[in-house]
Amino acid sequence: MLEEQNLTSTLAPPALSPLLQKCFDESYLLLMPDIEKRINNYIFPIQFMITVVGNLLTMTVLLSGHIKNRANHLLTSLALCDMLVFFMMIPHYLASLDTFSRNPTFRLFQFHSKPHFGALSNWFSAAAIWFVLAVSLERLLIIKFPFRSLDVHNGKQIVVVSVGIMVSTLFLTSYHHFSHTCITYIACHGTQILGKCYPNTEDMHGRKINPTSLSVKQYLHTSVYANALLAVLLPIFAVAVLNISLIRLVKRRHSEELLVRNAAGPSSMAEQEKKMTHTVLAIVSCFTLTQGPSAIVFISQKMFPPNQYSIYISVVANQLVLTGKMLNVVLFCLTSETFRRRLWLTCRFWCQLIFYAGRNKTSRSNFTRSKSVITQKTSIVYSPCSRNFSTSRKVSSSSVVAPKGASQLISNPSTDSFPTPPTSTARTTQSTQV
Repeated sequence: MLEEQNLTSTLAPPALSPLLQKCFDESYLLLMPDIEKRINNYIFPIQFMITVVGNLLTMTVLLSGHIKNRANHLLTSLALCDMLVFFMMIPHYLASLDTFSRNPTFRLFQFHSKPHFGALSNWFSAAAIWFVLAVSLERLLIIKFPFRSLDVHNGKQIVVVSVGIMVSTLFLTSYHHFSHTCITYIACHGTQILGKCYPNTEDMHGRKINPTSLSVKQYLHTSVYANALLAVLLPIFAVAVLNISLIRLVKRRHSEELLVRNAAGPSSMAEQEKKMTHTVLAIVSCFTLTQGPSAIVFISQKMFPPNQYSIYISVVANQLVLTGKMLNVVLFCLTSETFRRRLWLTCRFWCQLIFYAGRNKTSRSNFTRSKSVITQKTSIVYSPCSRNFSTSRKVSSSSVVAPKGASQLISNPSTDSFPTPPTSTARTTQSTQV
């Protein structure tokens, strides 16, 4: 769950007329703390590229026609939600760049769109968390009921589950759209935009009274705890329980197979159990460590007054959430040997396609250039529009006059230039007999 933070540390001045003529120092125009600005400048672009490129390749492999099943479609939805989280963070990243943060038009856009982009980021983040839970449940059901993987793929069932997750998380996180009120002021003869976003759960917006009704305040308070519980903490607990159950079920299944028939050696069974245990532990640990702190920090900010360290804790919690979104592809897809093989084939196919496309383009240009040279050299003979050549009359030996001392371009055919067909000996013999 991504935290919403104040966009500037300046207090909103009460008087507007003196403010219009006053110019402020650059320290008053900062849209985020220095530590968050450095993180966005150096770490976010790397996270963005890895997530977008990795998830696009993942979706290409998962949506191929030969591996369609429920788990793969859920993983595709998970990859899409992770990418959308990073796309919704692009305005926040641009606010860390001096070129945009000092632009009055962008600052005005940033102040009034920040709560809505934050709401969309939290929506896709919550949906991704529930898709992780759905994938874990599907994997457990496949191990417990092996014939489930042989069922005919039901597209309507996947659509119902995906739409249900998206709609439920939308209602769960929609309160972010009106959780803050942003107020902006024009200063320095219209060249500077100042502002601040105030939580609507507080009684005062600076020196003004918060006009938000009491029922909306109560709804916002309730939604904060519901979002932290249902969108983060409960799915984390459920994913841990499902994956632990998966380990126990696999171990029991392997023990039963060894008792019934010695199909595989004990060493191979133990190796498979060890590999799956490590994979499940990595998934649970990464999911818990990256998603859990955000919910704890968000609840603590509502229960206790903020201090000088709370903003740094929020920045670290947000970065953990983005890192978890980046690692979802590695944990759920790259741990599969079949997926790694198909991903390698897909990457090799695209690389070969790009390489041969560029090579064919170069060869085609060379061929066109060489063909134009040949056409220029032989245009007298082959061009029907050339002098002494016409498509409306026959070509004769008199129509082309060769220069003195040179051979004719077109000569009359002679009988010696054509092969003589062989004489039919059978017909001659028959006529002699008659």
